[in-house]
Amino acid sequence: MAELEVCRNLSLEKVERCMSVMQSGTQMVKLKAGSKGLVRLFYLDEHRSCIRWKPSRKSEKAKITIDSLYKVTEGGQSDIFQRHADGSFNQACCFTVYHGNHMESLDLVTSNAEEARTWITGLGYLMAGISDEDSLAKRQRTHDQYPSDKSLQFLFLVMTNSQKTF
Repeated sequence: MAELEVCRNLSLEKVERCMSVMQSGTQMVKLKAGSKGLVRLFYLDEHRSCIRWKPSRKSEKAKITIDSLYKVTEGGQSDIFQRHADGSFNQACCFTVYHGNHMESLDLVTSNAEEARTWITGLGYLMAGISDEDSLAKRQRTHDQYPSDKSLQFLFLVMTNSQKTF
């Protein structure tokens, strides 16, 4: 897995710096479909088990557990970023966290590339640190069970184009 490769190339000092910055918190823009984005303070909880953000009207639900993470991608590649494709975001400051049973995305924009790199590196390290193979296997099964929107679109096109009229 790519996360394991990230882990091998990190010094303990760099990992601890990432964890410290993440636990202190970083102001980021949380992009949502149909809105301009919300500025929130994102932070890693003291147990290093959840990403949290504030302010939030749903404070207890404003978290993503590390063991629910599937992958983290650099740049504005997600559907949400494509909808906000007005060119106003520096790609080096953008990343997406895919998580949950239905591969939801958390699309974030930092104020500078170093902050984005810190979070991408730190989350990669935390994901690789999930030593429970059952968690990793569950994450893969969930991904396989719920295909991406693009996979569904492709399947729909194939099915509609292959139907014959009798």
